[in-house]
Amino acid sequence: MRQLSLHCSLFLNVLLFFSMVHLYKQKTLMSTIASSNLKPFKPFQLRRNVRSSFTPIQYSGTFNHLLNKVDDRHMSGIHVTQAENRGLFNDPGGLWKQQNPDEFPEPTENPLDKLPEAERASIVVDGNEWSYLRTKDGAADKPTIVCLHGILSSSYSYKETMKIFQRDGYDAVAVDWLGFGQSDKPAGFDYTPGGYTQALTKFLDELSLNKPIILCTQGYILGQYGVLWATENPERIEKLVILNTPLGMKSKLVDPLGSYKGFLKGFAFGKQPDAGMFHAGGGPYAFNFTDYKNLNGPYQENEDARVAFEAIMEELDWNKLLTRVSIAYEGFRKPAVITWGTDDKYLELDSVLEWLETKPTTTKLFGFPATMGHFPQIDYPEQLVETIERFINDQDLKEPSEVAGSLPSAGGPDF
Repeated sequence: MRQLSLHCSLFLNVLLFFSMVHLYKQKTLMSTIASSNLKPFKPFQLRRNVRSSFTPIQYSGTFNHLLNKVDDRHMSGIHVTQAENRGLFNDPGGLWKQQNPDEFPEPTENPLDKLPEAERASIVVDGNEWSYLRTKDGAADKPTIVCLHGILSSSYSYKETMKIFQRDGYDAVAVDWLGFGQSDKPAGFDYTPGGYTQALTKFLDELSLNKPIILCTQGYILGQYGVLWATENPERIEKLVILNTPLGMKSKLVDPLGSYKGFLKGFAFGKQPDAGMFHAGGGPYAFNFTDYKNLNGPYQENEDARVAFEAIMEELDWNKLLTRVSIAYEGFRKPAVITWGTDDKYLELDSVLEWLETKPTTTKLFGFPATMGHFPQIDYPEQLVETIERFINDQDLKEPSEVAGSLPSAGGPDF
């Protein structure tokens, strides 16, 4: 009985500690806002020239300042502090903009807006509906590209990438894994690595993708399942592209994912995950509010998305997954490239370098020359597609980039 009392006391002290930390942060935030008087802020100097996709907004501080609440994604770069961000969010009448017209330059044109979007389609496999984006009129002499997203994401993250593949004549498919995006979130599905890899095989069979594909996989957990699928089905792979994905044993399970496996995981389950903030926190740029709403939408519409996500997290053994992927990949012999956004806020490049030391020499590592974070398909789709197409065509990845907005004159870092 005494031991139980000690445990309860310790638990209450921990809760009290975190409550005090939270109250301190709130008090500090309000003090900052009160003392700032919303003073004008100055545009910052971007680390590279204007991108053709959209000019990002740099953030400072925590996740609270990662969103740029403007529906036009092509605003010029603005540095947003904590208090100023609050002022922008609470300025529906546009008073801030009227008082600071120089801080709101005219939107710049995005060439990708002129490209037609890939078509949204769906197919039923084993009673579950899979949603996906697919380009139109892909050339028969070009390979099919299949793009897989990571956890808390969806095919929406590839929407700009798919436009470019379509323009360049590729048959490309961006999949919503079961439990994510617009695909079904079945209660009885096997939300384990084996369940997902088997389901992906059946999905690709149903699409009649009979020739080897170019597989592009990215992100936490589901991106790792994509790597596992490639190692289990090498005969169906022509080439493999791995975007920022946890590979090394030192890869951390970042929040909010880590909170579902820790000592206080009981406080995480039952709450809606913020998928939009997970995307916003992965790179060096503030996030477009429209993209935030679309990526977070499934978790606001109903409980099924949250339940599916929690089912994955409940089954997840993080170290076991990292080990399984590492061992399985040692026997993989198809041409592969790990293309890395070197400003990833979640994953360290060093862990990938260590991981590659025991892997086949058919796998190369390429760091994007442009500043890109955990989601290269969102940060700079033009340069991502350029890299994938060069890899498909056996061209030198380190040749100078030809897409708009690129700075380097001699390609990416030589690893």
